[in-house]
Amino acid sequence: MPELKATDYVMLDLALIEPNEGQLQDEGLPANPREILTHKYELLKENITNYPHFLKYNALKVLPLDNGHYLVIGGNMRCRALKELGFTKCPCAVIDPETPIEDLKAFVILDNASFGRWEWSMVANEWDNAQMQAWGVDLPILSNDVDIDQFFEENAESDNEKGDKIVVELPVDADKDCIKAII
Repeated sequence: MPELKATDYVMLDLALIEPNEGQLQDEGLPANPREILTHKYELLKENITNYPHFLKYNALKVLPLDNGHYLVIGGNMRCRALKELGFTKCPCAVIDPETPIEDLKAFVILDNASFGRWEWSMVANEWDNAQMQAWGVDLPILSNDVDIDQFFEENAESDNEKGDKIVVELPVDADKDCIKAII
């Protein structure tokens, strides 16, 4: 196992930080593959405004460029939001410029990957749904197409030790008030 070393965290001027738009495409690092959804972006800006101190625990991951600027490897959306909100500096984890392109590609994806799953019963019983949505969590909804009583009657004698599973398709542009009423 490789030895872990302390990362250099520094406050950088946001004017020196560039989003990954494919500047290193010729070297093999594609542009950031994430789509920025308007409603999620607005939630991000609201959360940065409400919890700016969180940024020191979730710094931008940046790579030094030859021109004295830095390329965002992790945190493109945060960087854009910070600039729009009028921030001038941001905590950054500076990636070693000798890092191989294949590692940088992995970092781009790993920074955006979700390795866990929500334990929905805990979310429902121990967390406030409105807060979870305000923090950007997409909560599941039930469709009117599901007859819950019929589902449980049909599966009442199931010998599945893990319980029954309901698969629900979630619309991206769902009306939250309507969803709450259905639930």
